[in-house]
Amino acid sequence: MKRIHRLPLGLAVGALSLLLCSCSRGTATGTAAAPAAAATPAAHRHADAPGIAWFNGDVADAFTAARTARKPLLLYWGAVWCPPCQQLKSTVFSRPDFIAKSALFVPVYLDGDDAGAQKWGEQFHVTGYPTVVVLDADRHEQMRIAGGMDLEQYAAVLDNALADLQPAAALLDQAAAGHALALGQCRRLAFNAWELDTLGDAAASAALANRLDAAARQCPADARNERARLAIFGAAFATHAEAAALKAGNAPSAALLAHAKAVDDVLANEGTAIAVADALQMLDEDFFRVVKSRANAAAWLARFSKIMDVAASQPNFAEADQLAAIGSKLQAIKTINGAIPVGAARAATARVNAALAERQIPYVRSGIINAVLPIYDLLGQNEQAYKVVQGELARSATPYYYKADLGELAEQLGRKNEAIKWYSEGFAEAQGPATRFQWGAIYASGLLRLDPDDATKIGTVTAQVLGELDGPDRIYQRARMRLEKLDVALRKWNTDAKGAHHATLVDLRTRMQQICGKIPKTEAARGSCDAFLANA
Repeated sequence: MKRIHRLPLGLAVGALSLLLCSCSRGTATGTAAAPAAAATPAAHRHADAPGIAWFNGDVADAFTAARTARKPLLLYWGAVWCPPCQQLKSTVFSRPDFIAKSALFVPVYLDGDDAGAQKWGEQFHVTGYPTVVVLDADRHEQMRIAGGMDLEQYAAVLDNALADLQPAAALLDQAAAGHALALGQCRRLAFNAWELDTLGDAAASAALANRLDAAARQCPADARNERARLAIFGAAFATHAEAAALKAGNAPSAALLAHAKAVDDVLANEGTAIAVADALQMLDEDFFRVVKSRANAAAWLARFSKIMDVAASQPNFAEADQLAAIGSKLQAIKTINGAIPVGAARAATARVNAALAERQIPYVRSGIINAVLPIYDLLGQNEQAYKVVQGELARSATPYYYKADLGELAEQLGRKNEAIKWYSEGFAEAQGPATRFQWGAIYASGLLRLDPDDATKIGTVTAQVLGELDGPDRIYQRARMRLEKLDVALRKWNTDAKGAHHATLVDLRTRMQQICGKIPKTEAARGSCDAFLANA
């Protein structure tokens, strides 16, 4: 499965993140909150996280309430079908300490299919589900907090959110200028979900890596874990900056090797490495290629594997995150050694089977499934994965989510017609405009790959998918990204056929222009809409 190898509470693929407000003075003064607006239909959907007193109104009204109450606003952005979102609800939102801390905020639950949700997502620079955004009444960001952590950390993280500290970007500027950081400032940076930032180009990633490294150097000596986390994040972004070159077989740069050495230093202290095990899971296949090129690869892998084994048995981590640690270990082994030993494969399979045999509530179950699929992929067990996912259709409240997975698995197994069937059913059953466009784009892209000669079907399905964008505030962030990918795929389809599908592209461009004409030219979405198949 093409999933991220790490499953934070919201990668994804998404991850749990908190964007904190810059105006946090007086947030814990006990000032009464403004009266909630009238309940919305969305509020009833959100009864699945009942412990938190969600604001019953739209986001704009919530900002007014936050201003009146002199509290930060905590905005949860998720989707009903999203397994990491469900994991978040079952492991974090249900904790009494987290619920108690949430009362110091104005909490808002925004489903990605709610009216205007995608536009809010673009304004707050969030893409993946789930993301939890904390802002002041003026909508200023201070930090993002990663998921996949020790569950007991989250209440402390909210305490940090309420502290009167500078935004993360300002703290990075301060460190880059050579100014020392206090422990609390380092902690703010260390628990910022840098992995949830939209990855820029190579130069932007390299620059962020250097800034994170500078911040690590400016942290006090007793901030060992914070410095370690920042060093790992720096290495992850430095790797991203050179990912294309590494995949092409080029040697890592001296700068990237220096970042890798900083990770070595973290792993050399087992206690520190265990404390930052969730951050270590940011290191991906590209980073493991860097390790493979170095003389100490075998020793490095032994240390990393040991830390992931510890993380996989830590009771303070959600079970899905324990399984994600196993996935990280297997990815490292496969990349560095070229194959996963039989013993390691058997142990991983036994752990997966044990997790799947447990009786779990649906929210926990979906997180488990999302975590085991990458393990099956690494072990070359896609047939078993296919059977497991099929078994989830009857259990899930949103089976269309799994039908996209089944389509991908069937495609990998060479079952073209089966894959098309699953993609088609997933789109037909999906609910909500943003979700329907996402599943529709998956279906249309599948047809382009699997049945490229059926131009009539491709044209009909794609036109229907584009119709899901015909409504207010729909061509933002997630939808725009998928629209751009669909544009690229359609152009390639026509190019591969030496222009034979030009008429279909013209028809689709015309359909899109019918949608574009309803969007004011002043809206950012208009530009994205007009660009679709322009000059194709």
